[in-house]
Amino acid sequence: MARTPDARHDEQREARKAVAEAKHANTEARKLAKTLSRDARMNLEVLIATARADVRTARKELHDNPRRARRTAKRAAARLESASLQVTASGDARRKALADSDAKNRAKTIKRRRVQAERARKMARTAAFRTIVSSIAIPTDRDQAESDLSYFQHLEDRVAKRARH
Repeated sequence: MARTPDARHDEQREARKAVAEAKHANTEARKLAKTLSRDARMNLEVLIATARADVRTARKELHDNPRRARRTAKRAAARLESASLQVTASGDARRKALADSDAKNRAKTIKRRRVQAERARKMARTAAFRTIVSSIAIPTDRDQAESDLSYFQHLEDRVAKRARH
């Protein structure tokens, strides 16, 4: 049974859309890989390379076999999304269900995980910085006691001086 030209055109459009979404997911996964530790980055980069090859294959098949191209691209995007879930260990069940239902959201969830990982790293860096600053800037108990004593002696002198006048 031959398909109508309109149906074929619709399939090609859907396949192009799936390839574009997989490419976007690939970009976000590469950005995520840059933020990870060396071991985690190596594991993710292997998956990114295979997904990129799948996207390339899907792009080549767009005209000849749009159904296969669409399926290949969606599979590549799903693989990247699940890989990002493993390396960041931040699997919100609702978000995962949403990403499974809509391929476009896969790139968004990968991006969200990358931002979350960056935020955690920044918080750790800020905590370390504050600890160092407080250890340098905050005086010891003895220094504080000497400072307080000096301040109170100064106040005592001012009060005594006013009482004389």
